[in-house]
Amino acid sequence: MDGDHFLSIRKWLEETKVSGIKLGFDNCVTLLERLENPHLDFPSIHVAGTNGKGSLCAQISALARANNLKVGLFTSPHLVTIEERIRINGMPISPQDFDIFLKRIRDASLIHPVCNPTFFEVTFILAMLVFSENKIDRAVIETGLGGRLDSTRMVNADLCIITTISKDHTEFLGDTLEEIAFEKAGIIKKQSTVVLSKQNKVVRNIIKRGVLSKRCKLFEEGKAW
Repeated sequence: MDGDHFLSIRKWLEETKVSGIKLGFDNCVTLLERLENPHLDFPSIHVAGTNGKGSLCAQISALARANNLKVGLFTSPHLVTIEERIRINGMPISPQDFDIFLKRIRDASLIHPVCNPTFFEVTFILAMLVFSENKIDRAVIETGLGGRLDSTRMVNADLCIITTISKDHTEFLGDTLEEIAFEKAGIIKKQSTVVLSKQNKVVRNIIKRGVLSKRCKLFEEGKAW
């Protein structure tokens, strides 16, 4: 891809920031279908919570590599370069690969009816394409905002982990701890395994209701380990 093309693709990505934050799945469903649903090509571990999500995802990724799995890691935000958000076996993807997959997403977004994904949605979908193309064994996915209406909820997760929950992003998730816990618990999939870090009683009860309603196995810090 020549330099001018590279700049135009990256400019389009920067322009997606204008869309701000949009909770919901419409853009992701449309784009993932147009791209042949790459997020369904591998199982995922999905991590939500307020504190420690990123470090836990990095630790799980390292454990998976130590057990000879080819693992994809998606986290946000990045520290230096955007490619850091998408890693295969601990290594960020190359800028060249990033641009190739970014162009595929842009082209898919321009199919009629045109959709206008957010910056986060684009990076998430790009990760799904990269992981599918690289035939990973498993992905480790950090939620962006909340859980219930976060685009990462599209992943095929058989293991859902919820770290400690406290008040965050109240303008989107609600003013009370109960409302925030309900949003975070939204990542729980039917008949999946749920791992729950130590929580206060209110949060724990809300999450346990979600676990029971979806017939999940629950492992709680302080009880299971």
